[in-house]
Amino acid sequence: MTLMNAKGSPTTPIPLDPGGRIRFGIEPRRPYTVRAISEHFVLCTRQRDFATTGEFVYTVIDWRNGIRGPVNVIGQSCDVSTDEQCRDLLHDLEAGRWEISHRNRVQLDILDRGES
Repeated sequence: MTLMNAKGSPTTPIPLDPGGRIRFGIEPRRPYTVRAISEHFVLCTRQRDFATTGEFVYTVIDWRNGIRGPVNVIGQSCDVSTDEQCRDLLHDLEAGRWEISHRNRVQLDILDRGES
């Protein structure tokens, strides 16, 4: 069952809490952990496949556009190893210094959410 399926348009945010888990339709077997929340964005991470502990893959939910993806920096690499770094990244998104990558974004498709 799909909890939310946005078509790249403004989406009403659903309640999420830091530390909660979320699964997306495009990668249902790889749950993410909610790390930081702002007014328009949510930053989620998961352990990078086949990597050592502490190496993360991240995605940012953009409620205003009904999309998610990495930010538009070269290689989409941002250090998201601490909660403070996650909050700083969201602050930069809210301030308009960054945006979700146009090339690597996908439509928002949330399967479910839960506690970690």
